[in-house]
Parts: sequence; C-alpha cells; structure tokens
Amino acid sequence: MDVHARLSLVFMLCGLFKEGLSDSCIGRCGEGANKAYNCQCNSACVRYNDCCSDYDALCPGATCSRRCGQSHDTTKPCQCNAPCVTYGDCCSDYQSLCQGQTTVDALSAVMQDLWNSDTNRLSDSDYTINTTGSRLFTYVNQTALNKTTFQGLICLLDNYNIRVGQTEQLTTSELAEVDDFLNTILATAVMTKTFNFLAESGYITNSTSVFRDTMMELWFNLYPRSSNGTTDSSGFEHVMVGELKGTKTVSGLHNWIQFYLEEKNGNLQYASFLIRKEPNIIAPAFFWHGIKKTKSPFFLGTSPEFDMAVYSICCLVYRDSLCKFTLQNQAVSIQTWDIVHKSGYQVASAYHKM
Repeated sequence: MDVHARLSLVFMLCGLFKEGLSDSCIGRCGEGANKAYNCQCNSACVRYNDCCSDYDALCPGATCSRRCGQSHDTTKPCQCNAPCVTYGDCCSDYQSLCQGQTTVDALSAVMQDLWNSDTNRLSDSDYTINTTGSRLFTYVNQTALNKTTFQGLICLLDNYNIRVGQTEQLTTSELAEVDDFLNTILATAVMTKTFNFLAESGYITNSTSVFRDTMMELWFNLYPRSSNGTTDSSGFEHVMVGELKGTKTVSGLHNWIQFYLEEKNGNLQYASFLIRKEPNIIAPAFFWHGIKKTKSPFFLGTSPEFDMAVYSICCLVYRDSLCKFTLQNQAVSIQTWDIVHKSGYQVASAYHKM
C-alpha cells in the first residue's frame, strides 16, 4: 500500500472515530453546548432533549440516586431538587426517583399555616386606611409597632442608599442590626415552620445554620443590580425598602411598614387606590421622593417575618416564575425574580401579581 493510500485510510478511520464520538459523552461530560456534535453532555441537554444516549451511564452524578432534595451542586451535570424543574436541569430520573415539584395544595397548606401562626400581625382595629383621601394610612397603633420583629425591621430601613447605581456599603453597626433582625425573626413560629417546610421538601438541607445562611444570601448579601454595575442593591433593600432608578422610576417597595413610615415622614404621597383584595392585599399608586409608581402591591398589617417567609418560600420553590397558592380561601400569585448574573440565589424581586 503506497503512502497516499495509507493516509487516506488513516483519515477515513479518524473520521469514523470522530463520528462515533459525536454521538457519545466519552470525555465530554459537563462541557458546554457544541454544535459540532450530534448530541450534548451537560445539564441543559435534559431540557432540550438532546443528551447523548450514554449521558446517564458515563457522566458522574447524572442520576438522582441518593441525591433527591440535595442543594444545587455545580460539580454535577444535573440536579435533583425542586428548582431543577424551573431551570430545566433535572437528571433524567428525577421524576421517577424524587418527590417532584411542590404542588399548589402543599404550598397553600404551608402558607395558611404561616398565616395562622402570625401572632404579630396587626388586627383590623390596629390600623385604618382611607383610599379616597390624600393619605392612605390615617391611623396605626404605635404600640403594635413596638413588637420586637417590627422594631428590628424599622432599624434597617434607613441603612440603605436607595439610588440604583450608587455603591452600597453597610457599616459594622448596620451589619450588627441585620444579624439582630435575622436572629429575632428566625426565633418566631412563622420562620420555624418555614424552615421545616423547606427542609422537609428538599429545598435546603436540614440545618438551621444553613437556613440562616440561605436567608442571609437571599435578602441581605449585597449584589450589583446591573450585570456590569457597582454593588448597589440587595433583596431586602429592593423589596422591603424600595429603590429609585434615575429620576423616573420607583422600583420595589412592597412592604406596608415602609410605606406607612415614609408617608408619615413626608417622603411618600399617596396618589390613588387601584386594587384591594383579600387577604389584606392592596396595590396603591404613589409618589416617592417626587417619582410616581403606578402600582405597588403589598400585604397590609402583616408581620415582617410573615412577609419574608412567604417571599422566601416562593423564591426558592418557584424561581423566576409565578408562585400560586390559596390563602384564606383566596387565590394569591407572587412573581419572583433572581439575580442571574451572580452565583447562588438572591432575591431580585418578589411581589404580588395583580
């Protein structure tokens, strides 16, 4: 066989070898999508239904065997917890081996349990609103606001620079206030039930310290709101305090206590009443620091721990989607958003969809 014939044979065999590998995960587990191949070998292939036939067999961790409910693991090619349904990166045997996504009935049951356990919630006689007047809150029982979790939240409200795009920094004393607030709300029955639900459903490991770290990451660790911007925001700042984008946009502010205090202090002017629905949910329009927001829904009279418990569960169970459940026999929908350009999971926003 001459040299040309031998080279032709070598090229043909290499081509066949490459073609065979293009249908296999040999040496390719976890690599990014590659159009040069006929099939893929990463967690996204589960979503797009283009995994190679030997993906489960060859890629370590491509199964939910002994992994159901474990937290997100970046070393594994696919995941085995309820958020994987939203992200489309579940292992192929997730449905057959694991519990699957939390049902509306299960979610409604825990939300109702939280509502029933919210002993710090104000009674109807503790506050009065006037939807046709110039002020929304005409009376709030100040004694009710002296409860420990309320005072803990109020201490945090002035710790933030509400301007998006301006670097956020918390002082040592402000971080201590965050720790005190977390310790206070985590000691409530509402948060104990929240932890039990999340742990039993596999959204977090069964550890109170992990739960505390999760709440810290969700709500208080700072992040850049823009992917190429400065560290200027957090879940707590956006949802519970509110933010201003430039001179035209109010963002967030989905907490009744902040609304009441800012209205009382003259920083917020009630504009009009849009929607009110049970249980105790309202969506007013208002001006904040001279900038109008046409609708900002929030619970009325609820405790800080209740609001943060409901939003936290929705953010972990239904990431970047609608969290639907029944509360007090009324349908409730909460939209959640994640900060996609930062690893882990932080609350970008969580609010009533009305």
